[in-house]
Amino acid sequence: MFNSIFSAILYCFVGLAMGFINKAVLMQWPYSNSLLMLQMAASVVIVYTLGCLGLIEIRPFEWSSARSLSGVVFFYNANVAFALAAVEALSIPVYHVLKRLTPVMVLCAKFLIGDGSPPLEVCLSVLAVVSGCFLAGAGDLSFDARGYLWAIVSCMLQTAYLILVERSGSQKGFTTNDLLVYNGVMSFPVLAVLTLITGEAQTSIPRLIELSSGPDSLGFAILFVVSLAVGVLLNYSLFFCTISNSALTTTIIGTLRSVLGTTIGFFVLGGVKATPLIVAGSSVNTVGGVWYTYAKYKTKNAQQAERVEQAKAHTSPRMPQEEV
Repeated sequence: MFNSIFSAILYCFVGLAMGFINKAVLMQWPYSNSLLMLQMAASVVIVYTLGCLGLIEIRPFEWSSARSLSGVVFFYNANVAFALAAVEALSIPVYHVLKRLTPVMVLCAKFLIGDGSPPLEVCLSVLAVVSGCFLAGAGDLSFDARGYLWAIVSCMLQTAYLILVERSGSQKGFTTNDLLVYNGVMSFPVLAVLTLITGEAQTSIPRLIELSSGPDSLGFAILFVVSLAVGVLLNYSLFFCTISNSALTTTIIGTLRSVLGTTIGFFVLGGVKATPLIVAGSSVNTVGGVWYTYAKYKTKNAQQAERVEQAKAHTSPRMPQEEV
């Protein structure tokens, strides 16, 4: 019980802080792929260091396990890479508004692969989410088409990741620490190649040296180290929350967190010009997101209750029949 509550609270606050910390770093050092690569490296170093000190247990790295997790790791990191690029280009409120398209895409994808039509309440909440996105986009005075594209691609990749995890059950038998190690080890070389292809490797290091020797070098150094550490903690809290609770609980926490992030984002890190359309769009989108989560929660509870009733019906003793 303690793990369930603690993991949910941890994921909520770490995820909320991570969005603002990454935004603060990327405003000064705009290299999202390099930042993600270093966060993955930090994950592996921290977990193995704690393992060597005997503070945690980790299983030996096995290529058979790596192969079973390859699809999950690919979509997870592709999602995070595009999400970081979107955070760099967009304001925090607009980013959170667009990221709420993920459950919409999950809903559509499940319908296309034959999971059936969703209840009317779920459809109406999805309509509210999408309407809010259009309203917010129309009122965004700093509209960045590239940032909007990155956010939408991130939603698509996250959809693939969630469905793959749900369908394959790849995470069964893996602890939170194991997932951190496999995620980091398998992601680092891919991200390293990506930084070379995009040219980040050639420009990010000189910029990092420049910031480290500038007038605010200590402040940036602290922010950068905190970003790496919190990046590790975010991955840990995500896996910990999902393992200790369920994917549904993690989704609910993510929705509540995004409501806080949208509100705070209007006032910090440059904020955003609060035009009537963007405020209306963010409000409609937020209501739709909370409504969607509540509707899915009710649907899941109803399905569980139905399964319990069916199980009782199958196990209830039958009255003996009279012989003819």
